[in-house]
Amino acid sequence: MEGEGRPLLLDPQCSPLFILPWDPLRAKKSGIMILVSVTLERLAYFAVVMNLFLYLNKGQPEIQSWEPIEALTAVYVIHGVSCICSPIGGWLSDSFIGRYWAVIVGSLVYITGYTFLTALSVNGLTSMGCDWKSENDSLVSNSNFHWLILGKESHPCSAHVYVTLILIGLGVGFLRANIPPFGAEQVRAGGENAVRQFFNAYYWCVNIGGLIGIGVLAYVEQNMEDGFFISYLVATTALCASLVIFCAGKGFYIVHRPGNSVVINCFRIVGEGLYNTCKKQDSVQGSPMFRRQSHQPVSLVALKGSCWIDRAKISHGGSFHDTTVEDVKSFSKTLVFIFVLLPYWLVYFQMSTSFQAQGLHMNLHLNGSSATDFEIPAAWLTLCDDAFVILLIPVLNLVVYPFLDKKNITTVPLCRIVVGMIISLTAVIVAALVEHFRLEDWRQGNSINQMISNTNYNASSMSILYQIPQYCLIGTAEVFAGVAGLEYAYTTAPRTFQGIVLGLYSAIEGLGSFLGILLVRITRSLQLGWIRSEVNFNKGHLDYFFYLLAVIQSAVVVVFGLIMYLRWEPPRRDVHTEETLGASALHSEYYQSIETSPVPESPMT
Repeated sequence: MEGEGRPLLLDPQCSPLFILPWDPLRAKKSGIMILVSVTLERLAYFAVVMNLFLYLNKGQPEIQSWEPIEALTAVYVIHGVSCICSPIGGWLSDSFIGRYWAVIVGSLVYITGYTFLTALSVNGLTSMGCDWKSENDSLVSNSNFHWLILGKESHPCSAHVYVTLILIGLGVGFLRANIPPFGAEQVRAGGENAVRQFFNAYYWCVNIGGLIGIGVLAYVEQNMEDGFFISYLVATTALCASLVIFCAGKGFYIVHRPGNSVVINCFRIVGEGLYNTCKKQDSVQGSPMFRRQSHQPVSLVALKGSCWIDRAKISHGGSFHDTTVEDVKSFSKTLVFIFVLLPYWLVYFQMSTSFQAQGLHMNLHLNGSSATDFEIPAAWLTLCDDAFVILLIPVLNLVVYPFLDKKNITTVPLCRIVVGMIISLTAVIVAALVEHFRLEDWRQGNSINQMISNTNYNASSMSILYQIPQYCLIGTAEVFAGVAGLEYAYTTAPRTFQGIVLGLYSAIEGLGSFLGILLVRITRSLQLGWIRSEVNFNKGHLDYFFYLLAVIQSAVVVVFGLIMYLRWEPPRRDVHTEETLGASALHSEYYQSIETSPVPESPMT
């Protein structure tokens, strides 16, 4: 109303008991729009990232290829930027622009990066006016002088490529932080089962996109003339279609407005809690609520046994609403559980690193004989993971979970995370056993030489198909721990922190891959000789490295078991308050306006 000095929090249409009605038809339409958009986006992402190293490294060495180290660095750049930008994208959506517009902005940046990458692939890496030769290189005509004088310039279009990859990483980070919580918001009114079904469907669509992107477009890139240009053009078109479909669902979406700067309030709450603890303030008389309503009875809250951060609450003498402080406490507990998932992601990313290194040193021929012309690409075994996820999620979602729900057997995210970790532990043990028998087979003289991408690999005669169980186990673990971790991060985080939490969840995934690199370097610095260069690879002990991963994962499983035994309850959100107020926290700015605003009369009952 005109002249109001304070926000209208509760009105006849928005009482504390009022909850947004559950509309299954609207939720279904909005969910389908979002999931189709996710499938197209993941298709485009995997079509580029899985073969980016080959794209940069492939070609005529004297004209348009990058050195392997440079190409590998570029791949890490796109992963690193997406991990860093995920929390930033979550913070911006929570505090300033909202999740809907964060997805649109991220998609536009994403499409811009893909458009540049497609233009670069028109004529290898010599298009868009960039060439590996420098401006001063026109004075030198002999190509031998190029290598002697300007060898560091041998990778062309480096500035163009890195700018493009940064744009793509920025877009990926924004989408990964905001699409999962935005989609879950559309079905949240349907209860915990609806949220669980959404995250299972979300993971299913992610793997469908990966299956098409890796299985089809990656094949086009490697086996067709101008394959990279064709694949990148299809990927860019898929991204554009993804954005159009997402925007087309605007009429069905529930769109929450962003809140205040929750990160700033976090620091303010922590600072005030520490300050009041040092002052040993023991009453609520200093709080603005007490000063404004001193003529009314105030319920004093005992400070005995409370946490130090509780002293920032109004009920404990602080200036922040109790719900806001509780949100910060829940946020910290959620982060603890997310970081405990780090060893799981360390094992998960072995699919694209040590598992592939193991596969390259196994017999790639389908029938076990080198007489056949067809060789199984080592990267194709990751499709076993995608296929297993695609097949298992519907079984769990439509058969297993409903059956357990009828039997009143809990399937809370924490239990499923532990199950997933145990399965991933089994996966690395199986990988270690396969590596043990592979090395034994090679030492007995059963070795073959096979040429892969102009590189000679001295491999065991043991078929690469023996790797299928470990990939399938990783896929099974992903269905439990991966899906449940995403669901847990959403359901336990306060609404005003959901974007940041989901961004940090994505960042932890990326951190798991970098932790793997650190672990490899530590084993090398200790001169353990587990992972050696290509010439002496079969003289190493990759199986010992897998056993080390198993020990790390076992320790984490024990920690999780203790947590469940001690019944450390995960933080819970007040869904009623969130749906009523549009956010779970009432920030201190509201209470600062209380002193200058009239006291409303109590409503008639």
